[in-house]
Amino acid sequence: MKIGQNQTSQPPTRLGQNAGWMELLVLIFVLGIIVGAQGWHNDIVRSVQAIPALISQAAAPSDDLPTLIIDMSFETYNQLLSQRERALEAGVSIPSSGDFVIATAQLDNDIVPINMRLPAGPATHMGADERWAFEVRTQDDLELLGLQRFYLVDPAVNNWLNQWAFARALEQEGILVARYQFVRLIFNGRDWGIYALQEGFDSELLMEQGRYEGVIVEFDTDLLWESIAHFQGDRQAATTDPVANLSAADVQYFEIDAFRDATIDRDPGLSDQRERAIGLLRALQTGQLPASAVFDAQQYGRFLALVDLWGATESTSLVNLRYYYNPASERLEPIGFNGNPLGAGERLSLTATYGDPVLQAAYVEQALRISQPGYLDQLQAELEPDIQQLQDTIRAQAEDGALTPPWDELRRRQEQIRRSLDPVQPIFAYMGSPEQSMSGTLGIDVGNILNLPVEIVGFDINGTTFLPAERDGLSDESVELLTDHMEAIVLRALDVTQAPVIRYAHFDIHLADIQRLDNESDFTQELEIRVVTRILGLSTTHLTRAQYGYPDVLFVNTGE
Repeated sequence: MKIGQNQTSQPPTRLGQNAGWMELLVLIFVLGIIVGAQGWHNDIVRSVQAIPALISQAAAPSDDLPTLIIDMSFETYNQLLSQRERALEAGVSIPSSGDFVIATAQLDNDIVPINMRLPAGPATHMGADERWAFEVRTQDDLELLGLQRFYLVDPAVNNWLNQWAFARALEQEGILVARYQFVRLIFNGRDWGIYALQEGFDSELLMEQGRYEGVIVEFDTDLLWESIAHFQGDRQAATTDPVANLSAADVQYFEIDAFRDATIDRDPGLSDQRERAIGLLRALQTGQLPASAVFDAQQYGRFLALVDLWGATESTSLVNLRYYYNPASERLEPIGFNGNPLGAGERLSLTATYGDPVLQAAYVEQALRISQPGYLDQLQAELEPDIQQLQDTIRAQAEDGALTPPWDELRRRQEQIRRSLDPVQPIFAYMGSPEQSMSGTLGIDVGNILNLPVEIVGFDINGTTFLPAERDGLSDESVELLTDHMEAIVLRALDVTQAPVIRYAHFDIHLADIQRLDNESDFTQELEIRVVTRILGLSTTHLTRAQYGYPDVLFVNTGE
């Protein structure tokens, strides 16, 4: 029995009007063999095996997309419906290994047995008139389009062509990514239209992108989904709960899991890598290791910069992030997955740098590079021909906005990034009263007001003399404000996860040092001192004038 006969639970189709003539076509074909050929029994068997391919050729519109045909029994389909009903009731889908159902998938003349289920996550797009997502695994180590694990999702969820282009951009930068392509899906004889087929997390992903076979780990987000179900499907209530304080961006709230556990268990080398990978993420959770000791910092910086350029902020959510343990570098590498690029217009949250100045500097360096016009000009030249071809292919189904090329928006975002890296004022700077100079020193307090680390390069005196900043000039309590393991004087970024509290580093400038550099300095006149700074990772500097006479907060009368 065809699933399409259950109209109340089936997503909308365009094939129903053609079903009658296709059935007639198949019947005529089979009868012709019966009456017109010798050895009719074997011919019938071969012909029946070829029927799905004939149906797909007749049913699918003429385009350049592969046609993927999935068939399952009516009983099996009802199991999927039961999964869907549970998800709709809870507000989220929390699948188990027992939820996989058996089906067959056909591509051209290849028929492969598969297991499939509804994926974990919010129960959006699961209505009777919506396009459901599926998680698919082939059986018997067989492959479809070179894959053994993949997801089938509505392309609109990831902003159609923009996810495809974002994935290509990541791949060109040497960043692992779940590859993304489009297929036409025929599900139990009905045309579900164009779907995105997104690569799953398996050894093929690593090998095809030049990595050693290894271990892929993730933060297990079941706690998030169970919490949403606990609040009767109200995601906002679950994520704003002041007791659990659960967030998809906070690593401390999730356990850590690995893909392909059964395969890893059989291989001592992979088992050891799994322990190392999980150990790295646990050390990140507990603060035992900084992010730059867990991740390949330069590669992670490139990943974050591209996320910022493409507005693919969802790819930094722990719901979507996966990590590959590279046995050569003994570091974790991010794997790009769902990002919804250019979908919401958001900028990258610097919480994704885990407050690590090394990672923050790597992001800054890469953000500056990819925000230059030449980078995007080259990327457009490489991707535009394929994008135009895909636009023609999906035009009949996609909304008009999905067909808009991304280049104008990306150039606007490049300009935003360049302006971010050139702030109006990176610090506050205050200088003691002129009378202090009578003691032979002048105190200057400098506070970082950015969400990125700022290097104190030195002090410009009256526009004629430059005095380099030195650690010897810092007060003892100011040292704790600096980043670790750097010779330069670098003030840590504001902690974006906490209430913004500015803390000042105190410098004592010896007037004798100024005199030595410029013997014509006149200390009877008011000095104009500007603090020279640069964002860590950049070479360009800023000048910020130190204001006179700002009172020391320690001496402000609080009224107590």
